Amino acid sequence: MSHCPVTGFDCITCENGCRLETGEARKADRPSAPVRRPAGAPGGKAADAAREAKQRLAPEPVWSFRPDGSVRDLAAPDPVEIDFFAMANALSKIARFNGSNPGVAYSVAQHSVMGAEAVFNETGDDRLAALFLLHDGEEHLLGDKPTPSQRLLVAAISSTLQIGERTSQFYIELQDPNEAAVAGVLAETCWHLIKQKWREAGWLAAGLGLPSVAQQGLIDDYDRRMCNAEMLALFGPAARAQAIPVSHVAPLKLKGGIKPWAAMKAEERFIACAKRFIGDDLLQDQRSCHAAHVALTGKD
Repeated sequence: MSHCPVTGFDCITCENGCRLETGEARKADRPSAPVRRPAGAPGGKAADAAREAKQRLAPEPVWSFRPDGSVRDLAAPDPVEIDFFAMANALSKIARFNGSNPGVAYSVAQHSVMGAEAVFNETGDDRLAALFLLHDGEEHLLGDKPTPSQRLLVAAISSTLQIGERTSQFYIELQDPNEAAVAGVLAETCWHLIKQKWREAGWLAAGLGLPSVAQQGLIDDYDRRMCNAEMLALFGPAARAQAIPVSHVAPLKLKGGIKPWAAMKAEERFIACAKRFIGDDLLQDQRSCHAAHVALTGKD
């Protein structure tokens, strides 16, 4: 565990120097289910306000549509905002690789399902498979920003903040040459924090708790292995040059070849996989919790 010099948060080391966790560092023995306390429960408005302020990602609401036309606040990650059926529908229409592969788009839903099945085939661990199934779940709210786009954003921020000579159309002059690099890292770090908090909301809504550091490492490695297999299947042998380093180089135990599914099939398979690894009763209970939350707090 270390202290991030950029954001001031406690963090766990990763490839960029930190993997953020606001407040106390992540522990392996987190609760296995979300705590859903209504606004009127013991603790009062002051406790509710303190809890909300602690979890908020921005001081002001950032409104985004729900499927029924009401809106949610993206700056306030909360498990009750998660409906796994809506997640399945949205992820089935979000393309991996920015949809640049030939033919039918390869969806985030299919990536999640095939990866979860591979995890279970190799480990027999249904909880780890469920964690993988939902590891990109936040993208049904935030969208999928492809890795090259993220890298471009960081590079553009760093190049826009210049020392002395103007080298881009838009620029801010700085006194310290290190500030430009720090600004780029900060933008990337904030994006990862936003994604992580909504991802955790999905895991908690599913009653999975949060993964330990070791389990997160396995999820990340399976994600990279899936990406390598997908690049090769969707773009051909030339994509092998872009392969990502992985801890386990053995081929994934996939259930069939990687061939893009139509959106309806991807949605149905995601729901079926969620029922298998999470449970239909929990999915339905969570849907009811979400519906009640929307009815009580929905903003339109």
